[in-house]
Amino acid sequence: MRDILNELKSALLAEGNQDVYLAFDALPVRGKGGLFTVIGIKSFETTVPVYSLSNVFLPFKAEAEVSVYAPEEEDMQSLCRYFEERVRPALDGLASLTTRICRLNIRHDGSIRRLVLTAGVSVSGVRRTARASL
Repeated sequence: MRDILNELKSALLAEGNQDVYLAFDALPVRGKGGLFTVIGIKSFETTVPVYSLSNVFLPFKAEAEVSVYAPEEEDMQSLCRYFEERVRPALDGLASLTTRICRLNIRHDGSIRRLVLTAGVSVSGVRRTARASL
C-alpha cells in the first residue's frame, strides 16, 4: 500500500503540486501550508498471485482518497479549478497503475476551518516481486 501512496505522491509532485502529504504524516495542519493535498488508502484487496519461475505477480485493487485542503476563505470554484488543472492530470497520467475517479465531494471542515475536496480514486495494477531462491 505504501508503494501506491508514494507513486501517487510522486505523480502529484511531478505535476507541480506542492505540500503533498501521506495520511500517515503527523504534521499539524497549521504547518502544512495554505493549500495542501493529503493521500490515503480507504480500501485495498489482492487476488490470487500468479507465479512464474523467477517472479510472483500480485494483482490488486484499491480505493485511494486524495483530499485537497484549502483555506476557509477559498471559494469552491477556485478549489475545483485547482483540482482539474493540477491534481486530476497527475492521477490520469500514471503509467504503472490504472486509475479512475469514482467519487468526488466538497465539504467544509469546521474543526480545522478548511474547505476540503475529496476524490475517491479507484486504483488497480499488478505488483511484481522476485521469487526467493532456496
